[in-house]
Amino acid sequence: MNTSEFDIDCELKSAFFENAYSPFVILNRDMNFVDINKAGVDTIGISKENFLGKNLLDIFPYLEGTERYDAYKNVIDTGVAIGFDELLFKGEFSEIIFMSKAFKIGDYLGITTLDVTNVIDTVQKLKSTKTSLIEVNENLKKKNQELEDFSFVAAHDLRAPLTNLKSLMRMALESDITFNEVMPIVEKMNVVTKVMCDKITALNMVIATKANFGASKTTLEFSEVVGKLKTNYSKEIIEGRTIIKEDYSACPSINYNKVQLEGVLQTLMSNALLYRHPKRKLSIKIETKDVNGRVQLSFKDNGLGFEQEFSDKIFALFKRLHTHVDGLGVSLYIMKTIIDENGGTIDVSSQVNKGTEFKIIF
Repeated sequence: MNTSEFDIDCELKSAFFENAYSPFVILNRDMNFVDINKAGVDTIGISKENFLGKNLLDIFPYLEGTERYDAYKNVIDTGVAIGFDELLFKGEFSEIIFMSKAFKIGDYLGITTLDVTNVIDTVQKLKSTKTSLIEVNENLKKKNQELEDFSFVAAHDLRAPLTNLKSLMRMALESDITFNEVMPIVEKMNVVTKVMCDKITALNMVIATKANFGASKTTLEFSEVVGKLKTNYSKEIIEGRTIIKEDYSACPSINYNKVQLEGVLQTLMSNALLYRHPKRKLSIKIETKDVNGRVQLSFKDNGLGFEQEFSDKIFALFKRLHTHVDGLGVSLYIMKTIIDENGGTIDVSSQVNKGTEFKIIF
């Protein structure tokens, strides 16, 4: 190569170095900067005059004593290039995530970098999107299963009274009986019809509750919600000679949908009053606690109670453990649905003739 070709080659390399999109720097064995291109100056935010001659640790003091600093020095000694991924550079006005490669140039160390901030952000967004899609898919599976279970229970519980009604109707139409003889059949038909209407009413209640999910929330005081219930159930409270103890000092309020919270507490209050023990005064204790930053509500009574083995079954649709009072067997199902939909949990412990305690984490 003649002198002219050598000069052109040097000029091309110099032009490439200076105008490269990515930052380039060159250091000597003492880790002092010998050269830096325009992209490097723009990225670091220090003028070239104030940069050259400075030591690497003067500009990046946090590298002192690190494996990366030792690795850079080792490149000059061994000539073996090394690369680093996802390094963080904190500039005056921004933070940059970059990849770095260090290599030997004669007796010097060359370091080139590539800004991958946007790439990393995109990857993180894709991961987040994937996670969101997985959550949505799981939620859809859950909803579909709930819908299947709901449809099965609804069809099963309506089929029996409908079959009975059809049989009774056929008996009334096909039998050659007198008016007085047909009346018992008509009365049975009336009972069966009422059962069907009650179950349809219950199903409508469930549908209405589910339709209210996603409604706005507001700050509610437990004492005010329970106070309203005590007024509404004043007759039953007096009849049961009920003693109600309340302690909301740990968590006096909660951010929740008003209709849903009232529905949960109404179910607890109503069941305690309905299933009170006939041989003693009804005692109800309502208390709130802070459990790992979440509100826990405890609702305990000394009523009839039930066998603990049935604790999971009491939340099933149309499931009733006590039949001596009227009921649709739907209130506890709706209550648990509300709590689950809001990301909460509910546990129940009970003993026959001793009472029941519900613990709800909202």
